Amino acid sequence: MSQVVLHLGKEYIEEDLEYYFSGERDKNNQVRPDESIYSMTPFESHIDIDLNDGKVGNFFYPLAPNSLDRIYIGISISLFANHWGASFLLELLKQVKPGGAIILPVYPEGQAAEKNYWSRSFLENIFLSRTRWRGMSNINAENDGVMSLREGRKWPDPLPSSIEWFYQQRSNLLLKNLLENDDRSDTRSFLKQSFTQLCQLVWQEYTTSAVIERIIIDHFGANTPINITQVGSEYGLLVNDLMLSRYVNVLEGNSWHVGECSQVIMESVSQFFAPITTHRIEKSQNLTNLSIGSAEICVLNNVLLTASDTEYQQLLQQAWESIPANGLLIVYENLSANQAAISALDAMLNGLADISYYSSIAACKIKPDYEISQYSLAAEENLRQEKKHKDNVFRVLKKPA
Repeated sequence: MSQVVLHLGKEYIEEDLEYYFSGERDKNNQVRPDESIYSMTPFESHIDIDLNDGKVGNFFYPLAPNSLDRIYIGISISLFANHWGASFLLELLKQVKPGGAIILPVYPEGQAAEKNYWSRSFLENIFLSRTRWRGMSNINAENDGVMSLREGRKWPDPLPSSIEWFYQQRSNLLLKNLLENDDRSDTRSFLKQSFTQLCQLVWQEYTTSAVIERIIIDHFGANTPINITQVGSEYGLLVNDLMLSRYVNVLEGNSWHVGECSQVIMESVSQFFAPITTHRIEKSQNLTNLSIGSAEICVLNNVLLTASDTEYQQLLQQAWESIPANGLLIVYENLSANQAAISALDAMLNGLADISYYSSIAACKIKPDYEISQYSLAAEENLRQEKKHKDNVFRVLKKPA
């Protein structure tokens, strides 16, 4: 059988496979993979994939529709129960043969809600296609912590998102980038670099959109209408996802793209989402002269990479002043365990208000005296390090009334 398993990275392959090969999880051999199962991660540069080549491939490689018997999702992957995550599962389902399945880890309802992870009810709300209690369910509990997802009696409704945009546009984007590249002396290397950069862009959106959905729900609830402004380097994908999400009620959005900008990606995003969201996307190289407006939420997303300390402090102050009472400033900067940069950022933010920290691994608030359990021991250790160093967390500041 043609089977693949998705991992967060190469270092997680052994633990991910053990989860499915273990007799503890699969006592009746219901979902045990073949020994020849092919491992894939979102960041590999190996993109000319043959499932028998013995390598680790990129799981965004454009496999043919209906070409796989099974897709396994490793426990190293954060199982975010958000709009992007639902749309991703739908895209994966398109690659599965009739009668095939996606095999995935699922947490019990209470544990899933704690982490904002997939539970059975999350899957059934999106993919269940039987009529009332008649017919065969396409969501099945296989054993402890493992479920399967198959095509049901009807195909699920479309879920437009940044991951759907990526799957539909990736080939066009690579071709246009190639045609616009003046130096094509090494076409293979250029395509690999362009593709992996595009994969990193869209994969980061999974985490960012999931955590910010959770922050919105925690502070405003799922139904309160809100507006959002975002400053970052992801072409407005975040705000589009939040406006399309069924889990929050984002009415209007405004995005500023700062730093390096691919005109090919910018035009593609604008054209794809224009018919389905009322969202203004603008680009700027001047961080101190942005029209941020007065949305309830302002997000600064990896802006430090393109700003001096002075520019960043001015932007923070401008963003803080623009937010209305009870509004939120959300800051997400991947600081790569740079303790000096972490301390400097916290000092700047503490001058505005108290900081709440949200995990980028489990999409929930980090509490000082509470440890978040995971199926993955590696993920639990990553959570401990994230809590200790706070180098890759979401910082949330609420403006006093």
